[in-house]
Amino acid sequence: MAIELTKDIIERAFDAMGQMAAQRGLVVEIAVYGGSCLILASDIRGASGDVDAVFLNESRTVRQLADDVARRLGLPLDWINEAVTRTAPPIGNPEPNLLPFGEYPRARNSPVGLRVFLPTPAYLLAMKILANRLVDDVDKIQMDLDDAVSLMKVTKIFTRDALVALMTECYPNLPGFAGTSLNARINAKLDALMDAYVRSADAPDPTWHAGGGPATRPR
Repeated sequence: MAIELTKDIIERAFDAMGQMAAQRGLVVEIAVYGGSCLILASDIRGASGDVDAVFLNESRTVRQLADDVARRLGLPLDWINEAVTRTAPPIGNPEPNLLPFGEYPRARNSPVGLRVFLPTPAYLLAMKILANRLVDDVDKIQMDLDDAVSLMKVTKIFTRDALVALMTECYPNLPGFAGTSLNARINAKLDALMDAYVRSADAPDPTWHAGGGPATRPR
């Protein structure tokens, strides 16, 4: 049975991973993206099916630690996975601007074993625009749209031109997307986003309690 990962469950898993790493004399680092980033950084999402992450160092060890945590806490073995590496960071494109989020375990005076970084909301918005779902995956398509609209409100990037500029910044070398030459799928996504943003005018703005700033890392 699928487990919904809330912020509390995710951070307890991070505590366990950090404790295990510290016991080995290691400090491992990961960057968290997707729905799990929204859970940690905002009130946009309350739960996710998994944690999308990039292992920034000690990749094999992080995988072993994650598997140990899964067994200890009764989580699926793929509770944290690196599938997001297909789009973050994209090979040959600017890397995301990663900001420190937390150190684990959170217990006072405990040695740090895990550092977690998050992308800025602007980079996450670009990823949501780029997300490509199966046509019949209606629920996830709608969720991506809702997430993107919320991120438009957080970042104040809410015009079509500004969204195109953001995509150009984050994915300048992506096939089918070069400057203002947009492929049909991205054009359709932008049209849907603009419509959804207008319809959401009366909805409360989301909060973002993590770091902000430029979408990509300064060169």
